[in-house]
Amino acid sequence: MLFWSCCSSCCAPSEDPNQLRFEISTDENLPSKLFDDPPSVIPTLLMSQPGGKAAGVAQVPKLKQLAAEDEDLGKDQPTVFTPISAVAGRKCTLLSERTGARTAGEYVVEAESLQLTVRATGSSERPEVLHRCPLMHIEDIYIVEDGEDCFPPGIIELLTPEEKDGLFMIVHSVDDPNADVAHLCLVEASRSDRDNLLEHLRDVTCS
Repeated sequence: MLFWSCCSSCCAPSEDPNQLRFEISTDENLPSKLFDDPPSVIPTLLMSQPGGKAAGVAQVPKLKQLAAEDEDLGKDQPTVFTPISAVAGRKCTLLSERTGARTAGEYVVEAESLQLTVRATGSSERPEVLHRCPLMHIEDIYIVEDGEDCFPPGIIELLTPEEKDGLFMIVHSVDDPNADVAHLCLVEASRSDRDNLLEHLRDVTCS
């Protein structure tokens, strides 16, 4: 069982040991033209990143742009989990607690609306939405390492031994206060992809 909570901490800014520093010393023998237009900003390693932002820090519109480029490279190519692939849509298997059915689909992490949406795969321009999970409604997340008895009866039997590594179940509340919590059982491609997704969900929720 993953402890679903966020914490924030403040720390004083520290000097970056990787920052490049430039010292300009004047020499009366040097041509004065060298100092006519001094640089207004001293370049640093941090500023060498696109847009002057640190590596790994990307805004949602940029992620969408990169996701579109990633889709053009071929959706059928297996890829490891990245935040960009979560925006574009990652293939998964949806397991039905009620019917025991396995449904091929894809999930999308919508950072702007804070939702995890699972939709059917296919050629339709408007694929069917199979499940919506508001990230702020998540109460807990279970993985197979927590014990197979944490999952609804019959779910584990739907999987091969290899697929169990990618299994996780999100427990979240619904809009109806009188209704029971909902269970979303998904299978990612691997254990590492599953873990990276769950870490990403926590980061998005806590940001």
